[in-house]
Amino acid sequence: APTTAAPPPGFVDLRQTLPTACFTAGYAAADNFTGAVLPGYAAPGAWLLATPAAALARVQAALARDNLSLLIFDAYRPRRASEAMVAWAERTGNHALVRAGYIARRSGHNHGHTVDLGLATRDCVPLDMGTAWDTLDPRSHTAAATGAPAQHRQRLRRAMRAAGFRDYPREWWHFSFPLAATRPRDVPYGPHEPPEGT
Repeated sequence: APTTAAPPPGFVDLRQTLPTACFTAGYAAADNFTGAVLPGYAAPGAWLLATPAAALARVQAALARDNLSLLIFDAYRPRRASEAMVAWAERTGNHALVRAGYIARRSGHNHGHTVDLGLATRDCVPLDMGTAWDTLDPRSHTAAATGAPAQHRQRLRRAMRAAGFRDYPREWWHFSFPLAATRPRDVPYGPHEPPEGT
């Protein structure tokens, strides 16, 4: 696998700070809603600002007591990737996804305080959350599940809220940590991708 670049100052690598958590390739693989690896994700990575990363470590520790783990899909997202999502929506006639708020022109992910995640067993077997991550329709609303998926969504939301995260009711996987004075970044995960500001 390609080596991931070093995170920018103020950011930490979740794979190092959460060694027991589970990770997917996320947008560093083509099996996402755009059908392609997104710009900025030439190497798989997961960075967050230090404060939300520390809060996430508290969530992981709480879940571990129940033999559960976080399954992290996406964390900090380079701004070029968000722009590529909007370009995909416009190119494919999916403008409604932008209007409905499923695809954001400006995202908290770009600031490094927002994370997309689910639940897994300690052995990284994903729990059934009712839809795949990034299913961009009303089935992904946190309240739009029954049975075990509904219980898993509520379990995740309780754990994240207890650590100070805010949930997004339209996407069961999307949580933001309220921080002031952050700024959007465009530092890529791939070490050979064009650097921020080019």
